[in-house]
Amino acid sequence: MSSSLRESLQRVYDQHGQLTPKLVVDIARDPAHELHRFFEWDDATAGEAWRREQAHRLIQKVKVVYREADEKNPEQSVRAWHAVRSEQGHVYEPVAKVAADPFTRQLVLKDMERDWKALKRRYADFAEFLDLVRSDLDQDAA
Repeated sequence: MSSSLRESLQRVYDQHGQLTPKLVVDIARDPAHELHRFFEWDDATAGEAWRREQAHRLIQKVKVVYREADEKNPEQSVRAWHAVRSEQGHVYEPVAKVAADPFTRQLVLKDMERDWKALKRRYADFAEFLDLVRSDLDQDAA
């Protein structure tokens, strides 16, 4: 059990020629497997966690249109709810409230900045990444 998570996942990949969440869960079901400890196996707890994940996905799906489509541009929309840090963890607030409240807007912008920096760190070693971002920004500006 002293191997790292990376090594454990590499072994799964090496043995099966692929790595998928389903495969990892199936292999980790064995209580003797080194990955078993990373999962919640109590169905009551895990079931509730999955329902929270489903609710999270539902909340993120809802969009509000802020610019209707016209002959030159497609419709523009944003998420209707944004996660805002609070004492209870992250809570979702309506986008209109986030936009209207300077403090809340700053919290969301800080989260955006942290997310952007994490993405940049993740892909910084790929020279093509910055080209891809620039190209996408240029397309949006056009």
